Amino acid sequence: MAFPLFILALVTGTHVIGASAQYGINTFAPFYQQELGLTRAQVGLFFTAFYIGMAGFSFAAGWLSDRLGVRRASFIGHVFAGTAVIFASSAQSFGLAFACFLLTGLGYSFLNPASTKGVLMWFRRQRATAMGIKQTGVPGGGVLTALVGAPLAAAFGWRATLAGLGVMNVLFGVAFRFLWREPPEAGGPGGGRSETAERPRLRIRRLLALSCGTALLLIGQMSLLTYLPLFLKEKLAFSTVHASQWLSITQSGAVLGRVGWGTVSDRLYGGRRKIVLVLIGTISVLLCTVFSALHKGVSPFILVPLTFLGGFTMIGYQGVSYSLISEIAGQSRAGMALGLMITINAMGTVVGTPLFGYIVDATGSYVIAWQALAGVLALGTLNIAVFVSEAHDSGAAESRA
Repeated sequence: MAFPLFILALVTGTHVIGASAQYGINTFAPFYQQELGLTRAQVGLFFTAFYIGMAGFSFAAGWLSDRLGVRRASFIGHVFAGTAVIFASSAQSFGLAFACFLLTGLGYSFLNPASTKGVLMWFRRQRATAMGIKQTGVPGGGVLTALVGAPLAAAFGWRATLAGLGVMNVLFGVAFRFLWREPPEAGGPGGGRSETAERPRLRIRRLLALSCGTALLLIGQMSLLTYLPLFLKEKLAFSTVHASQWLSITQSGAVLGRVGWGTVSDRLYGGRRKIVLVLIGTISVLLCTVFSALHKGVSPFILVPLTFLGGFTMIGYQGVSYSLISEIAGQSRAGMALGLMITINAMGTVVGTPLFGYIVDATGSYVIAWQALAGVLALGTLNIAVFVSEAHDSGAAESRA
């Protein structure tokens, strides 16, 4: 059972299940916004709570993943996040729900470093492609939540549906603990080959430059996922259920984007990551500008490819960025480096995601909000283009082979 394709399926499943809890926050927003009497900015703050939890513990979770290993770190993450989601389903106020989603983010903070380390351990070639496939689990979970979760919430209530997502996370964590296998050359509790010699100097300036650039790109991703249903409902006159389900198109684009951009990086650009991230950022800026011009009655023949391409670019970049940061850090420090990136990314999202909603609340205009988001993405793309340099360690070389 311990072979690369099975392991890739297992770590991808980690993100499918983990993301179902994460994206339940925005998928169910049209349902709980009215019941809890929330403003648009408060809806955005639930995602902020999730990312505060990630920001507050991601570096420690990455450090622990390097030491505890993939098996135990993933188990802890799923059980903790799932339990917090179960409690969130019974929240009667904004404050209690905020606290529960914060704890959900804390649990989720284990999953990215652990799964990324798992890919590094098992895949030496075509690493960005494997990383992209693994990361399809995140939008994949979003697709399932949007397609299945919204109708279930309409039929049985959002509370029961959200609680079910929490239970599913706990059960998957237990299953992962029994199914995970180390690669044949694994040697210590952290897994991976013997790494006593692989302790490269930590390139902190590269890590910080990449982390700050992707933090701004992540604001675009989270704003799209959080506010697209409300934008479709309020500006384009979609029904509540239809607006929630429309996210499945965006998430489907993200699934293909995470594989597609990884393949482009590995094969078309010979393992180069930076140029691909700059290309993605440039397209994302143009997309936000187009979104700002949409109006009621827009043709589905225009809206479908736009929302699909939004997922393909604005959500699909992470396999490439995770490959780049892990190659800069080296396998022995991949968990810690990814934890640093996620911490900085989450700090940007804490401010950026509710700011989109605040702009709409304050101005009554989605046009201004989309244009402001385009400016943020342009700044992030420029940062990557100017300050980030490619990795030149052995891991990068192997991924290009």
